Amino acid sequence: MHRRAAEALKLVLAQVSTIKLKDIRHDSAAGPSAGGFVAHVDVFGHSHLLACQVESNGQLVGLEKQVEELRDSAARLAPGATPVFIAPYLSPEAQAICKARASGFLDLEGNARIAVGEVFIGKRSVSSRKFERPTVLIAETFEARVSPVPRESQSKSLRAVRPVHHVRLGSGTVATA
Repeated sequence: MHRRAAEALKLVLAQVSTIKLKDIRHDSAAGPSAGGFVAHVDVFGHSHLLACQVESNGQLVGLEKQVEELRDSAARLAPGATPVFIAPYLSPEAQAICKARASGFLDLEGNARIAVGEVFIGKRSVSSRKFERPTVLIAETFEARVSPVPRESQSKSLRAVRPVHHVRLGSGTVATA
């Protein structure tokens, strides 16, 4: 899991031309705890430290405490070190906890939010996981956008309400029946 986490971090950092990864140390003495590693990066000529905590799951139970411990460990490691919580998947609720605690996060499904010096990385991916709370849209609204037939001539059956699920794609939204 640590190797996959380090590779995911490398990939995210490589997408930002102003961030240069210097090295990653996996030894437990260098990491914020036994489950972490440290990444040294250069941003606009200034050195920064990412104190990364790797967890096998991103469950909400105990997450607030883990993120607080990571922040404390990062602060002891170096002033201004950026804490980054890494897990296979972090739900929107888990991401909100990290954000509220001023901790960066990265999951192996491609979601990331990391502030390093003057640079902010925000990445959101489409997940294959099902959303817990699907929403209901009025089909009339969707059909009016795609139908070439004037709204007045559409039959009432086309304006029925039917459930659809939202899937977020970056800044847009796609509805699927």
